[in-house]
Amino acid sequence: MTSSARALRSRRRSRGLTLIEILVAVAVMTMMTASVWTSFRSTAQSMRHAEQLQVRYAIIRNSMSRMSAELSMAYLSFNRPPDEDRHFTLFDGRDQFTLDSVTFSSFSHVRMRKDANESDQSVIQYFVDRDPQNPGRTHLFRRETRRLTGDTPDKMIELFPAYIFCEDIKSFDLKYWDNKKNDWVDEWRTVKQDMQPDRLPERVKITLGIWDATSEREIKYTVQTLLFMQEKLDFSK
Repeated sequence: MTSSARALRSRRRSRGLTLIEILVAVAVMTMMTASVWTSFRSTAQSMRHAEQLQVRYAIIRNSMSRMSAELSMAYLSFNRPPDEDRHFTLFDGRDQFTLDSVTFSSFSHVRMRKDANESDQSVIQYFVDRDPQNPGRTHLFRRETRRLTGDTPDKMIELFPAYIFCEDIKSFDLKYWDNKKNDWVDEWRTVKQDMQPDRLPERVKITLGIWDATSEREIKYTVQTLLFMQEKLDFSK
């Protein structure tokens, strides 16, 4: 082979990649990048969804736990003037199909400020209502007095503010264990003579129905709590 032929072959080897080779390389890199990005995006979405579920379930667990704790400290008391018509201590659980409500006197009030003009005894109310900003959403609300006031559950709506306790509720069902009937009952109202005057249920079963957007169905959570103070208290003794 002559020196000119060898020089020509050497120039052909060193001329670099052709346009087609570059396009093929770019296409392969693009496919690899798209595959990696799709996988990364799917993983990030899964992590965000898992985090949202964990936060949601934590809120539900805390809500159920707090309701159970406050109901377990419900009580009734004999101590009121004979001519007093108001019920300063009460337990008023009303059946409203799947959106029940309960109002009860309890020893569970926590004073947040030192020397606050508040009592350890208060009246707590749980009920379901629509979001004032978005009527399409339904929440569980909580209302509490700072002391025993003797106001009826209906009157409390006018006097004491309520706040959202648990969001996006589909149902709130309460059952009360009646020792005399040895069965669950749908209502328990100590202020009515034809129902359960002057006595508390032994247990309360709380069922909270939450709308799950992922599965597009209602998921129900149930817990039971024992009421420790079955008999009416008499502080005069």
